[in-house]
Amino acid sequence: MKSLLKFIVILFVLDATRANGGPLLDDTAPTKPSPESDDSLLSNTDSLPIFLLEPSDTFVIKNKPATLHCRAANSLQIFFKCNGAKNIQTFQSEFVDPQTGIRIVDAECNVTRNMVEEFFGKDKFKCECYAWSGRGQIKSQSATIEVAYLKKQFVLPPVSTRVELGHQTELRCVPPGGLPTPRVYWQRGDAPLQTDTTMLVTSEGHLLLGQARERDTGNYTCVAENLAAKRMAAPAQIIVYVNGGWSQWSAWTDCKCPGSNTGTGQKRTRTCTSPPPSNGGLNCQGASVHRTPDCLPCPPVEPRWSSWSEWSDCSADCSRTRRRHCIPSPPAQGGSQSQNRHCTGKDTQTAPCPVDQCQPSADVREATLADTQTDLALYIGLSVAVTLVTVLTFFLGRVYYRKGQHQSLYNMAANEYHPEFFPEHDKKSLSLQPDLTQTVPPCYEYPYTKPVATTVTRSVSEHHYDVPHLASASDIQMSPATSSTLESSSGKRSQLSGFTNGSDSTYEVATESVTLPLPALPAAYAVTPTTSGNYTNAIFTHSGGYLHLPENGVSLLIPEGCVGRPRKHDLFLSILNEDCFRPKLNDNLTQLSPVVSCGPNITLNKPVILKMPHCADLKRNDWSVSVLMSDCSDAQWQSVVTLGQETINTPVFCQLDTDTAYLITDSLSRFVLVGHSLNGNACKRLKLAVFAPKLCFQSSVDYSVRVYVLEDTESSMETVFSQEKRLGGFLMDEPKTIVFQDGGNNLCLTLDNISEGWKAKPSSNYQEIPFRHLWQATSNTLHCSFTLEAYEISHNLNFTIRANQYGSDNIQIFEILVRDQDAAGTSSSRSPKNSVPNTQKYTVQNECASPKNFKNCPPEEFNSPKSAKSFKTFAQDEFPGNTGKSGKSLILTDKGVSTCDDFVFRLNKQVRKQLCQCLDPPINRGNDWRMLAHALSVDRYINYFATKPSPTDCILDLWEARHRQSNAMTDLIQIFRDMDRYDAVSILDSCLGPNWL
Repeated sequence: MKSLLKFIVILFVLDATRANGGPLLDDTAPTKPSPESDDSLLSNTDSLPIFLLEPSDTFVIKNKPATLHCRAANSLQIFFKCNGAKNIQTFQSEFVDPQTGIRIVDAECNVTRNMVEEFFGKDKFKCECYAWSGRGQIKSQSATIEVAYLKKQFVLPPVSTRVELGHQTELRCVPPGGLPTPRVYWQRGDAPLQTDTTMLVTSEGHLLLGQARERDTGNYTCVAENLAAKRMAAPAQIIVYVNGGWSQWSAWTDCKCPGSNTGTGQKRTRTCTSPPPSNGGLNCQGASVHRTPDCLPCPPVEPRWSSWSEWSDCSADCSRTRRRHCIPSPPAQGGSQSQNRHCTGKDTQTAPCPVDQCQPSADVREATLADTQTDLALYIGLSVAVTLVTVLTFFLGRVYYRKGQHQSLYNMAANEYHPEFFPEHDKKSLSLQPDLTQTVPPCYEYPYTKPVATTVTRSVSEHHYDVPHLASASDIQMSPATSSTLESSSGKRSQLSGFTNGSDSTYEVATESVTLPLPALPAAYAVTPTTSGNYTNAIFTHSGGYLHLPENGVSLLIPEGCVGRPRKHDLFLSILNEDCFRPKLNDNLTQLSPVVSCGPNITLNKPVILKMPHCADLKRNDWSVSVLMSDCSDAQWQSVVTLGQETINTPVFCQLDTDTAYLITDSLSRFVLVGHSLNGNACKRLKLAVFAPKLCFQSSVDYSVRVYVLEDTESSMETVFSQEKRLGGFLMDEPKTIVFQDGGNNLCLTLDNISEGWKAKPSSNYQEIPFRHLWQATSNTLHCSFTLEAYEISHNLNFTIRANQYGSDNIQIFEILVRDQDAAGTSSSRSPKNSVPNTQKYTVQNECASPKNFKNCPPEEFNSPKSAKSFKTFAQDEFPGNTGKSGKSLILTDKGVSTCDDFVFRLNKQVRKQLCQCLDPPINRGNDWRMLAHALSVDRYINYFATKPSPTDCILDLWEARHRQSNAMTDLIQIFRDMDRYDAVSILDSCLGPNWL
């Protein structure tokens, strides 16, 4: 009790103290200092800058850039960094607060869609704001910038449904993917949906109808919307139907038939009106009439005619009519539903008018005669018009047909010189005659000569009235005086690439020779290359055919029916090795194939198949490969398809094999394959080739060696051979392949193991080619040059060239042995009939250089197709008398080199038609054209074939282009057997006959 009293006294004292406003503690007690206010921090100019506004996460909407804002006090400069690099333009403004005198700086920057999409990093695109002053700098929080998008197709669109009155239903809607996450709402008709207690929208976006009402019937649309776009699904209909219900029974009544006053028994009725059926609801089940046993049905009542109506007035033709209608008998009065309820007879009667009521007047007769004359004139005019249109159509058809025919045969003489396409100074350059005072270089032979296209200097036609051909620039040997004249007349130095002789780099494209400036030529003229081996053409009809550049691995298959039946077209196929035709690519892209041109761009009835080599290493899925296309009339390249991102509207389908790509396209144009590394580990194959001149002490004591680095395709050496021919160089060893990996490491070239009597010039035995100059190469003849000098007389030169990518274990070694045969006094081993007069024989020795050492070479050197091809070429050059019957004869024309063998489709039209009828219809087992595509490994994007009128026909066209080996038909029949499609096997056996092998 005492403790309770003490507690009450203490509370009383505390309340009294608070009421008087006195302090509870002594005023002399120490107080905690208050924190420094924001204004004091801003006014402190000795501190670091302070952010007043930091950038926040935002989105790039379509082509509208995202804007980042930043504001800081006590700062001298504000700038933005995105992904750690200060490479974005910043707009800065500053002002001084009039109240506090503090200097405040505002900054903003715009982030475009290209900047975000071109960033390939593990993290998202992020930017930070940096505020700098004399005391230091501070960094703001990171702002993430992403491209806002919203896909078109709904993941799960709503589906129309029917629901009974008072029951529950749901319309499910899953919006398309997008960034930011789209908001889902519903519309009824064209107005937003007003939800209530019975109609709700769930958090997932589904429409839930708890208790259906009749007024809920209508069209409902699911809408997904975010910053980027607004998508509306197809309207879904909710139908609330009502099943019919019986009303109460009526009172009992007597059974009476119409026309009768007496009846026996009673009956009662009910109606299906409680409620009546609506919106497709069910009718009531059961009888609507309840009779007693003595209530008999009434006899049937036949339908009857009503009375005739009054006669009508007399018409112009002196006739009058009257009508009547049929009165049917209702089923309730005895008639059945199947009984005929129509009356017998006509419901209209026509009769002539009395004579006194009908007398045609003279005006009526004149009007009738005038109408007849008008109709006759109209018919005559229509006949004349139809005759004129028919004659005009026939005339225009004849003119159009004559235009499609070939012109006179007197225009057959080819003339490659078109002076109207060149300016005046180029015409003068092209008309220069070869310099007859020029001396031919003494060292001019290729021990490892690849099959180089032969240049034709005149037409091969029989008559002598051709216009003389203009020799191409690559085939004209010019003296230095002539070269300087051409340079001064053209006003620019002709180059093979963007590298010049005056550059600081030790690797460059040889520009010792002068060629015509190809970029200055019109596009329509420049599509025909100057090297005959890179161009071929032929005239094609409805039967189709095949264009082939065998030494370059490029071909064009024109299927049967591709060209319209009454038409003929001259189609060409070429490889554009000039540097001006290479596409200008972004930093993350690299060229993977040569530029192939085919044309002209005509209308095709079905796609053609273009085969072209590539140098991408596809052992790992590290590449994103795209196909670029350019119209022959301009130099603009556009991406037509990226592998893995095809749609049904993609105009080109690409079948990518190990070292070959097959393009199925509806249009003829220029094509090239490019790619970019997905994870920084993609590899491409590069070809290394070593060239050098003859070892001649009489001419110079310096010896220059050139190492070319090219894409590893069959056509890459064409331009190098042509260039080295002009420079007097020759191939020192078989070209070798090296794998070049993405990642930024340079290519290292080392010259060592130099024999006695020779030494490399100072600082010239080791060189590096930057990664970017190889990955984004702009030249087809990129090379390094090593220079050796002799410090004593030595007629033998040995050296080794090592090539490897920095940090890689993949090394290629060239071991070269060179001898000065002029000093040694050796003679040519070639027979006199095959040797060239006044041409000295020169050999290069290495471990696989001569036929006698072939047994010492590893087997893999001659197992690959390329090695076998090189071995065959070498053997034919070394032993001219060794001719095989299996070799194909070649025809040299003014258009290039082509084989004598006529191309024949393996499957004729009849066989194709029967196979398409078998495999085109879908089968539940799946062993139709889809399984055929899977068996042929062309089902990467099978929807492309599904969009064609005959998927099987398109797949077989691709098979014709890919499988040209002799056992292709055997493999195809085995595929049909594995598919259990013995009907297709029977078609091939019956149509091809027993000797088709």
